[in-house]
Amino acid sequence: MSKTYYDICYNILSHYLHFPNVADTYKSINNGLNYLRNFPQNEWDFLAKKEKIVSYIEKVRINNIIDTYLNPSNTLLLVPIPSSRPLSDANPQELYNNLAGEIPRLILKGIHQIVKHLNENLDDNQLTAELLQQDIRVLEKYALQGTEEAYYHGQA
Repeated sequence: MSKTYYDICYNILSHYLHFPNVADTYKSINNGLNYLRNFPQNEWDFLAKKEKIVSYIEKVRINNIIDTYLNPSNTLLLVPIPSSRPLSDANPQELYNNLAGEIPRLILKGIHQIVKHLNENLDDNQLTAELLQQDIRVLEKYALQGTEEAYYHGQA
């Protein structure tokens, strides 16, 4: 996973908050980042916050367009790996890993939403496949506001 690519995408999202669905996704990303920054460091805090974190993860996994892309030849998919037990039974490390995995998926969802607003006839699978390439040229192809700014100001 390319941290630079996701940092650039995250920056781009902030330029399109006038689209309500993008604003909602951006808010969900920030909520997830907040949970990550303040992830419980001891057993008592973990037990106190676990239900909220599990609820957050389950909520953001609902209807993520990235999950609808199916391509057996693409092993880079960011779809959550099925676990033998539910999130509610996860230990702290498992829950943290699941939480951390949702952020890039939400960022891609937000970029997908923006591109669809600007190019509504574009095929969802084609767009998702392009975004999963994690290539800055895909962002430039759709002339997303903030791409150059993020790229040339040290984030790339």
